[in-house]
Parts: sequence; structure tokens; C-alpha cells
Amino acid sequence: MKSKLAGFPRGEIPEYKIHPPNLSEPYSSRYFRAVGLPYSSIGISRDDAAAFAFDWVSVSEHHYAPYMMTPNPMIMAAALTQRVKRAKIALLRPLLPLLNPVRVAKEIAMLDCLSGARIDVLFLRGTPNEHKTYDTPADQTRGMTEEAIDLICKAWRESALFRWDGKYYKFNTISVWPRVSQFHHPPLYGSGNSQESVLVAARRKLGIAFSFMAPENCVELIDLHKTEAAKAGWQPAADHVIYRGLTYVPDSNAQAMEDMSAFFGARSAEQAKLKSSTLGGPPIAPLILQPYFVGDPQTVTERFRALHNIGVAVVDSVYGVGTHLQQVAAMERFAKNVLPAVHSWN
Repeated sequence: MKSKLAGFPRGEIPEYKIHPPNLSEPYSSRYFRAVGLPYSSIGISRDDAAAFAFDWVSVSEHHYAPYMMTPNPMIMAAALTQRVKRAKIALLRPLLPLLNPVRVAKEIAMLDCLSGARIDVLFLRGTPNEHKTYDTPADQTRGMTEEAIDLICKAWRESALFRWDGKYYKFNTISVWPRVSQFHHPPLYGSGNSQESVLVAARRKLGIAFSFMAPENCVELIDLHKTEAAKAGWQPAADHVIYRGLTYVPDSNAQAMEDMSAFFGARSAEQAKLKSSTLGGPPIAPLILQPYFVGDPQTVTERFRALHNIGVAVVDSVYGVGTHLQQVAAMERFAKNVLPAVHSWN
């Protein structure tokens, strides 16, 4: 079993308490001046990731979210190619309906070359609040996502120029230079959080990724993915299933609960101030407020084992709880007391 590190730039935002945004201008520039702090600390975190022997470092696309400041994960991934030399780099969340799919294909190809063929990709459609970022019609995002995946994969496979005349995208001339380093393309995943998404992934020979879902609810969807993949003429391997969740590993379960209460109390206040009539925060799932991988090393190991037993081989751990120092300490504790057992299950 593999353990991955989510690479969201997170951290304390001290200016926010001094200069709360004006809700009539809900995302003012003075609020986002504070973004430099988490960005400056992320380089340290990614070096730590290599030292802790994580299998990959991931970045995700989010908009108007103070706790996940990556409106363009391609830029962050490009920086990581120069800092992370062994682990893979995972783009877990390019939001296809918000982007030009031809440009996405080209940028991922560039990243695959820069990284030495170490890129993995999870394509998603985004949450309803994110569809408002560029006024993307919410009722078209599912279809746009599916067509964009097909277009991107064809662009990677085709060596000759071609034309695309689809329902949502039309291009007279498409050709991707440079070519991706991995044949035919990097490992690809789609959402596993619904039956519809699982069908889309299986029919396109994509792996699936679960985000903040109760493990017992994943079992039926994993089985569905295998069944539909067989109909499509392929067989998923264990590492075609990713589970993503918040992770925090202190010395004791009691300390975990105390730190979680302090952290989410502060974050809840920030989230409330950011709400407006036009853009709200993303949906809050129960396993965000009460994360699955929170507890002492024994508790977290047992929860990894439960996922391993249902067929999950890759866990993307989001170390977003606490201060930067607390996050690094949690990673150290995980690497020393949990990761050896997890890797032994491969």
C-alpha cells in the first residue's frame, strides 16, 4: 500500500484577523496579500516529503478557498519538479470545465517532461461554488468534463494534427508539443464519489479516487468499477483506487481531538466571513469536520488497514490540520510509526 502527501499550500493567515474582507467585495486583494506565508512554507514541506519517503506529492486546483490556495496547480507542480526528485507528482484536481482542455493537455505534457515521467493526474469537474469562478454553466459541467477527458487523451495519443468538433469544444487544429514522456499518457483517474462518475472512469480505463467518503460506502463503488472495467475490456489493478482524506497524527487520541477542535473552530470563523450571496464555500462533508485519519499512530494504522482490506492501494494524505509546525510534526510521526507498516502491505 502506498501513502501520498497532498501538497496544498496551507498555513496561518495573520493579516486576515487584522483586515477582514469587505463582504460587499468578498474576495478583496488586501485579504490575499497574506497568501505569501503559506507559499513560502510549502517548499520546506515538500523537501520534508522526500525525507519522509512519501510515494508522491499532490497538488489540487481550488478557487476562493483560504485553506487551499492553488488556483493553478500546474504552476505549483512545475515548482515541485525542481524540488522533489524521487517521489511522483500528482495533479489531483485540474477542474476541466473551467479550463481549455487543449492547454491542459499541453501543460501536463510539459510537466511530464520536466519531472522525468513522474506525473499522475486526477480529472475532476469541481464543486458548485467553483463553477462560478468563470461563470461556467453548472448544468453543463458533467458533459464538459467527459468530453474534455476524451479530447485530452486523443491529443496525447495522436501524432498527427486533428480537428475536434464536439458538443462543448470545437478546435480546428490540435497537436500537442512536447509529447508526454509516459506511453501513451500518465496514469489517469476520475472521481469515484458517485455511480455516474465510476461509470465514466471505467469506460475510459481510468482509475477512481474517493474524497472524504466513509470507507464502507466505497466498497460497492469499487466493485462497480471492476465490473464496468471488465465490460470495457480491461482489469483495474490495486493502485487504480485512491482514497483522499485529512490526516493528523499526534501522540494520543485525546491530543488529536483537542487540536482538531481548536483548528476547526478557527477555520469555521474564517469560512463564515468569506460567505457571500454570489460565492459560498465548498460543501462540507462529515469526514472533513471529523477526518478519518486523525488519531495516534495505532489508530491511523488501523484505518489504513481497513482501506487496504476493501481494495484501496493508494492514500493521498492531506496534512491540513494545525499550524505548519504541527503539520510537519504529524508527518514525522506518521513516517516513523505508520508508514513502515503501510509499505509492508504492498
